[in-house]
Amino acid sequence: MFQTKKMTAGALVSLMLLAAGCGGQSGASEGDGKAAADTGTKVTDKPVELVFYSLPRDSEDSFNQRFGNDLKKKFPNLTIKYVERIAGQTDLDQYVPTGQQIDIIWGSIGQWPSILGYQLQTDMTDLIKKANIDLSQFEPSLIEAMKQLSGGKIYGLPIQNSTKAIYYNKDIFDKFGVSYPKDGMTWSELYELAKKLNRDSGDNIYTGFSPSENHMVLMNEFGLGLIDPKTGKSTYGDPKWKTIIENEFLQFAKEPNYLAVSDKFRKGGIPNLNTFMKDQALAMYPETQLLPLVLPDEMSKLNWDVVAMPTYEEQKGVGYQSYPDYMSITSMCKEKDMAMEVIKYITSREFQTKLSKSGNMTSLKDPEIQKVMGQESKFKDKNYGAFFYNKFAPIGPKSELDSKVSVLGDLTGKLMGIARGNTDINTALREAQESADKKIEEAKR
Repeated sequence: MFQTKKMTAGALVSLMLLAAGCGGQSGASEGDGKAAADTGTKVTDKPVELVFYSLPRDSEDSFNQRFGNDLKKKFPNLTIKYVERIAGQTDLDQYVPTGQQIDIIWGSIGQWPSILGYQLQTDMTDLIKKANIDLSQFEPSLIEAMKQLSGGKIYGLPIQNSTKAIYYNKDIFDKFGVSYPKDGMTWSELYELAKKLNRDSGDNIYTGFSPSENHMVLMNEFGLGLIDPKTGKSTYGDPKWKTIIENEFLQFAKEPNYLAVSDKFRKGGIPNLNTFMKDQALAMYPETQLLPLVLPDEMSKLNWDVVAMPTYEEQKGVGYQSYPDYMSITSMCKEKDMAMEVIKYITSREFQTKLSKSGNMTSLKDPEIQKVMGQESKFKDKNYGAFFYNKFAPIGPKSELDSKVSVLGDLTGKLMGIARGNTDINTALREAQESADKKIEEAKR
């Protein structure tokens, strides 16, 4: 399998702590998006060393399983030096001032803005053209998000993608004779289904659905960012946030069984992944495709499947934003052609097909690669097509400011207070905006 439980420790943190679309332009070269990855720059056969740096804190063993072993086979003249990001030791603020080399750096769309403050970015547009990489082969919203972040330039290419879908416990549905969820539901339809699962069996209590509240905000279906790059202010004053809270959280959380499950299993908090997997008191929960990769043993004990995220009536078929990983050549790299060939291979149909078969999510829009997702995983019978069923919402605008201040909790921390009637939604949003704006101003200073 492409990723193992050990190698995705960083992904597990994302699952628990993240608890952290639009039409694209044609790329650097035109074509059908299939042949472009197989031709391009002729690089030298001389020995070359490249230094890789991982923002997600992957171990060296993890890196080798994900990329290193394949890269060494593909490029025999390449020597790889890997820098593991260790908290308090090799974080960027400790490592960059030493002047030590970083040639290729990668991380998620949420982590990526942090490199801007260190001037590690470089515009890869000419290198992409020289390597004959067709940008139109990628999921368009991923390229558009990087252009937004780069001011129209290309500072990195997406090496894999991620989004949310609804995991559901088939045993709970079977227990109460309720039909399984289906791809293509709206939020109102999901609510009507979830209501049927607010039940008490005598030995346990159940509720139908609970959001992953941080992802509900970060990956929202309206393409909202948390901080407006133009104004430098929080976006919590946008009325769409009220729509999100009411439809994706409050209508479920107002049910008595939801609050009872919250009290019993979460000490009054929002029912979460543990409530779904360990307590099995939650019938449906949204997570990324990483869940069975990160926790294969735990998922083997569940009778589960997955369906696409619900959508809004007014924009049917538009799901959550994606949450891609990008790989970037740094400004200090002296072997940029070789570094570009490495990234070209990682984004090639060959490598992306292997990635997809393991259960990971390709960054390419190729339907053939998408169709083989999970075929070589232990869960090959699952509905992996759910992750591609909807069109991705545009990725919310991001800037360097997003990496300097976190305003996520200013909103998510108020959700249960709204559900329990301790505050009203309008007051909560106003206070969230005021608190976030204060943090932003302090960060600017």
